[in-house]
Amino acid sequence: MGLRTAEQYLEGLRDGRTIYFRGERVPDLMEHPELRVGAEHTALDYHLAEDEAHRDLFTAMCPESGERVSRYFLPPANTEDLLKRREMIETSTREGSGVVLLIKEIGTDALFSLRLVARQIDEKHGTGYLDRVKNYHAECRDRDLSMAVAQTDAKGDRSRL
Repeated sequence: MGLRTAEQYLEGLRDGRTIYFRGERVPDLMEHPELRVGAEHTALDYHLAEDEAHRDLFTAMCPESGERVSRYFLPPANTEDLLKRREMIETSTREGSGVVLLIKEIGTDALFSLRLVARQIDEKHGTGYLDRVKNYHAECRDRDLSMAVAQTDAKGDRSRL
């Protein structure tokens, strides 16, 4: 599929998903006066990737697929990659009037963490999590998805992990 436009992202939110907001069912997110504002704001990541002035910052060639993808999906391999990631977040925050978008920023951070942890678990327990995480990462990258993350600190005795 490759890179999506902001319009494709917004239209993709009209996929029949079940949404409740403040106890009420929302039949169409894009018709809801409050939720539509949030959706249009988060579409900024897609606008920036399309915009000629920001395209080289927000997109890059993927070494695995050979296609242009959102740079958010490429794990930072060096200092320059980390600085570009910081610049993307700074740019999207500035363009978004100071509100961090988080739909790709945090979701891809979670994917990178999952890859690291899955490798450790596989090495320790002989499981096959890493291949599944890599496949999911590739699916998200290739379809240019946005994702929400719910996370919390590990509970209990961490020395036993």
